[in-house]
Formats: sequence, structure tokens, C-alpha cells
Amino acid sequence: MAETIGCNLDRQLTKRKVAFTHFDFSINTNPIILGLNKKSDLKKVILLTFLINCTIGVSQTKYPFYEQIAFDFYKATIIDSFPSKKKIKVYPYVTDFHLSGYVFSNPRCLGITWKSNKQFKEIEDYVENQWHIDSDKFELDFSNLDKKKFKIKRSGKGNYPRLFITAPNKEINGTSARIFVNIHENYEYQNIIYHLEFNENGQIKNWCRTVNEIVRIY
Repeated sequence: MAETIGCNLDRQLTKRKVAFTHFDFSINTNPIILGLNKKSDLKKVILLTFLINCTIGVSQTKYPFYEQIAFDFYKATIIDSFPSKKKIKVYPYVTDFHLSGYVFSNPRCLGITWKSNKQFKEIEDYVENQWHIDSDKFELDFSNLDKKKFKIKRSGKGNYPRLFITAPNKEINGTSARIFVNIHENYEYQNIIYHLEFNENGQIKNWCRTVNEIVRIY
């Protein structure tokens, strides 16, 4: 009887009604079917199958989860220093907590002197791997969240205030050791940005706060 090696991956992603369920990767290792006559060849096939099934997401461990570190710092330190009168809406999935179509805001209060916000770029391989369905950076961990300060929204934006976190950015022409993440605390007529600077090990070196007033024209 043929021997089968399999790997099942079950996951439900509720974001925007997208569902990924039950992926089955399997290979029949019957030497007759595969045309293999040597045990060494069979071992190679088994090893190759193992590598294929277990390599998914390996590269994601290269970086720390910057957005999670930023959020943990926000809920532990920032929100008590600058409390909100209303519960802040937070979003667990990268498809929601990342701002869409944004230009990275220049953290001038951290000593960045670039005149243009276009001097920053996302860490491309980080963002690319983050969107894989098995990425450990796809979803924020909201365990032990203070329900008096935050409200989790799994779909839609909800009422103000809303919290968004950018992907990690680097200066295009600056030192590669400086990594920045912006936390946006958005109100109807105000946008508060907390600029966080990280080192490559994911440790927060410094942070600052800027406030922008929003003028809406109807």
C-alpha cells in the first residue's frame, strides 16, 4: 500500500469575507509510482516534501513584529499619558490596521530633517511576507486588552477615535539602522501621530507626538 505524507493547514480569516480553509499538501511516496528504486531516493523525496511544507513563512522570522511592539507600547505607556475620552477602535488584521494610500509622515520631532515625506520607504520583504496567510505578522494580539479603553472592530471602521499603525519604514538615503513606525490616532477633526523609532532588534529607541487639525469641507 502506498504511504502518504500530508500537511493540513486550516485557518479562518474573517477579514472582508475572505476565507482560507483546509489546504492539503500531500505526496504519494510509493517507490513504484514514483519510479524510485533506491531507498536514498525515497528519503530525498520525503525530505523535499518536508521542506516544501515547512518552508512557508520561514522568512517571516527575519524581522520582529514592529506593529505589535508599537501597539503594546501604545497601550502600556502612551494612552495613559494622553488618555482618550472615548474608547479607541482597534483592528486585528493587517488589512485594516494599516492605512491605505497613505504617505509616511515625516517624524521631524525625532530629528529627521528631510523636507519631503517621500524620503521614506516600507521594508519591502517585511510587508510582502506579512500578507501571506500563514504570517505571524498578519494579526495583532489583543489579549489582555483593557476593554474600558479599547474596542475591537473586526470589520468596518467604526466611530472615532480609530487607531492605525503603519508598516515599518526606513529612510531611502539615510542610515539603514533607523526604522520608523507611525501610530495614527484619528478623530473626526484631529489626527494625532505617535512617531516611534526602532533599532533593527525591534527595541524602541525614542518616540514623539505631533497633532494635526483636520478641516473638512462639505
